[in-house]
Amino acid sequence: MTIRIPEETFADRLLTMMGKKRVFWIPADVYKRLGPCIIVQAKRESFWKALARPKGQEPPEGWFYNLE
Repeated sequence: MTIRIPEETFADRLLTMMGKKRVFWIPADVYKRLGPCIIVQAKRESFWKALARPKGQEPPEGWFYNLE
């Protein structure tokens, strides 16, 4: 399974300057339904939700910080 991560945007750089991060969501059920030979586009969290979340707080279940 290949996971494509959206390109970093100006909003991501702004959040980094504030010491915050955006999280990614990867649809896990796709692997079960379609098999290992697929390409999945990760979904990026809304800028406003990332801005409102306190620094250091764990992301919601199923969401991940930087996938690298």
